Amino acid sequence: MAMTPHATTFHFEGYRFFPKKKEFHFTYRIDFSDRAPLTFTETIRLPRSPQKISTAFQKKFLEPLHLILGISYYKLYCPPKIALPFLLSKEQATFWTTVYKKGLGEFLYRNKIDPKRLATFPSSSVRTAPIRLDVEDRALLGIGGGKDSIVAGELLRDVLETTSFLVETQRRDPIADRVAKEMGYPALRIQRMLDPQIFLPHEGAYNGHIPISAVFAFLGLLTSALYGYRYVVVGNEHSSNVGNLRYRGETINHQWSKSAEFEAMLQEYTRKFITPDITYVSLLRPFFEIRIAKMFAKHKQYFSLFSSCNRNFTVSRERPKTLWCGTCPKCAFVFLILSPFVPRKDLCSIFGKNLFADPSLVPLYKEILGFGTQKPFDCVGTFEEARAALFLASKKDKRDIVVRTFLPKIKHGRHLVETVMSLNRAPTLPTRFRLLGLNSVCLLGYGREGKVTHAYLKKTYPHLSIGILDKSRDKNYLAKQSRYELAVKTPGIPKTVVTIPYITATNLFFSRIQNPVIGVTGSKGKSTTASLIYAMLKCAEKKVRLVGNVGEPMLGVLVGRIDPEEIFVVELSSYMLDDIEYSPDVAVLTNLFPEHMNYHGGVANYYRAKKNIFAFQRPGDVAIRPPFHARIPVKEKEIPLLGPHNRTNIQAAIEAVRSFGVSVSAIRKAIKSFKPLPHRLEFVATVQGFHFYDDAISTTPESTIMALRSLSPVGTIFLGGEDRGYDFRSLEKALRKYHVRNVVLFPESGKRILRSRRGFTVLETRRMEEAVGFAMTHTRPGEICLLSTASPSYSLWKNFEEKGEEFQRLIKKQLVGK
Repeated sequence: MAMTPHATTFHFEGYRFFPKKKEFHFTYRIDFSDRAPLTFTETIRLPRSPQKISTAFQKKFLEPLHLILGISYYKLYCPPKIALPFLLSKEQATFWTTVYKKGLGEFLYRNKIDPKRLATFPSSSVRTAPIRLDVEDRALLGIGGGKDSIVAGELLRDVLETTSFLVETQRRDPIADRVAKEMGYPALRIQRMLDPQIFLPHEGAYNGHIPISAVFAFLGLLTSALYGYRYVVVGNEHSSNVGNLRYRGETINHQWSKSAEFEAMLQEYTRKFITPDITYVSLLRPFFEIRIAKMFAKHKQYFSLFSSCNRNFTVSRERPKTLWCGTCPKCAFVFLILSPFVPRKDLCSIFGKNLFADPSLVPLYKEILGFGTQKPFDCVGTFEEARAALFLASKKDKRDIVVRTFLPKIKHGRHLVETVMSLNRAPTLPTRFRLLGLNSVCLLGYGREGKVTHAYLKKTYPHLSIGILDKSRDKNYLAKQSRYELAVKTPGIPKTVVTIPYITATNLFFSRIQNPVIGVTGSKGKSTTASLIYAMLKCAEKKVRLVGNVGEPMLGVLVGRIDPEEIFVVELSSYMLDDIEYSPDVAVLTNLFPEHMNYHGGVANYYRAKKNIFAFQRPGDVAIRPPFHARIPVKEKEIPLLGPHNRTNIQAAIEAVRSFGVSVSAIRKAIKSFKPLPHRLEFVATVQGFHFYDDAISTTPESTIMALRSLSPVGTIFLGGEDRGYDFRSLEKALRKYHVRNVVLFPESGKRILRSRRGFTVLETRRMEEAVGFAMTHTRPGEICLLSTASPSYSLWKNFEEKGEEFQRLIKKQLVGK
């Protein structure tokens, strides 16, 4: 009796590119302790010659492809050791160890192999960074011949330039061919030739399932990079996240490489180690398969072309003549989920018979519906959606044996239908795709930004039903969210109160804009800094637009025409950054101190939100933060902005425009001609020899201290407003340091600002008119009366603008009276 070979090491021998043949060769070797090694070479053939491929490009895309293709050969003997011809970091090695372990989960279970026996990928202290690519804003759509890729392709129609992507393993795929032809997109075909030795009998070798979707994913990344596509799009659904069973402490999922877990891992790996310019994305991730089936049912032109039956996609055996075998789990499941939405006559025409009427399929449907021992090892959906589909199908006909057998076992059918037809959260799905396939959205908040968002949605997604939920219209507006599939949340509403999946206008803007973007944030100074950047670019005769908090709403840009040479300057609040998924090309942080703590739930969360402006930057992007070192090219007296903090704002702006080739003369001109923004140390008037300044923007102790440093001498100051729990001890010290004598205190925080009133003349009031009267009485000629409240305005005013405008109106009234 022959002994089972003892494999010792699996070698990833290397890869080679043959430009004339348009081929990549990937070589592997299995070493044994008791016999000669086995060597395999897999070939990937391109449809057309790419441009010259650099060494850096080959390293970034061919090394990971080498690793994933090797899984087909590794599984033959599962050697305990892996040897690589290149280095992996610890994080990269962990990724590949996980992909092999979870991707081979079903294989391990069927062959009764302990997952702990699998080799781990070796790591080193090497550091690796991604490369940047020049890709076009278009999609490479994976076509497999089934309903999911068809639905994905139809959703992309008229949304994004799309090319079909087909992987042909060993032979031409007539099913995918016909589907791609009907879809009408141009096609790119990659030929994958496994080493013929893999189909030969090998003594003691294992056989079984591999994570084929992971193989296609890395082939898609390579193809996108070679031919310039921003997205690799596939049609994987929410249902694929659910596993089949537990084995030795691990969840075994036949569809693991189609799951959201793998997708998230791959997105992060691609961004960190390959390129941030290509994204692998499952377009149907928010949907259960039953909802995808409902969408597919609208496209009858594919009924006679599509197939998901795995017997049609065998690599080594002869394929059947029919599209559906009618006996496997996949055939049974697809018939089931289409049955509520496709007329029975059409359904029987697709499958060649009525599968519900076949008594031999009752045991199979028992497993699919979750009344058996386990979910079948196939790409089938969840028990819940299978039951919901049978419940809906029974409305048409209850006579078939499958329906008669299992319908009585299904409880709460209507609730099941509601659950599986609802939208699921899909954090791996980029914002620009999250509105595809939806029926209804709500605008959560309907202020200035909400109205522009409404116009954008009506123009871009005319089929959508759009609801408006705003507290000005309905005090119970938050309770109405469940009526809609998705919310577009305004920045002022905390994400903690949103109960359905949501997106934001900020992320919609960043997901669509292809132009250079300069983003500015900070606890204070962001509006002034953003406006200075805009002014400097304008003086340099650049095409530039100011958007965000200080300019037009961002989505207004996407409603109109965009010049490809335009630069966008965006002011970003902590509210906008709290759940942002993108970073600007040039990101500026002016300063950071506690603010908006009620909204964010603490200072740590507020700081984290602000720092998100840098979180998604890519190699080559610019990050600007304190301290700033730029030289200001004008004399002190020529600067129209008051205070040392505005000097730092100018320096930040200068650093931001450097990469755009702005000359010193343009910077000088912009600074000299700059008009300070309203309510920011704004001089209002001189009355009876003393001066009124409006600094209503200062709503924190730190910003009020900056104002005191900028103006002198301040005789009277107006303080207080909404109480956010700020620490006012440093402010009180500053009041004494700068010899401020008269203090107006507004509720609610006013009562906490001074621990001791010794040395101050104090007025507590709710009325701005009374406060101005107090200033007129107590401020001396030559002194300043300063509105700089060190607290938010909302206790008495709608916002800081309303507070400042009332202050100015009352002062100007004094002038008229005079």
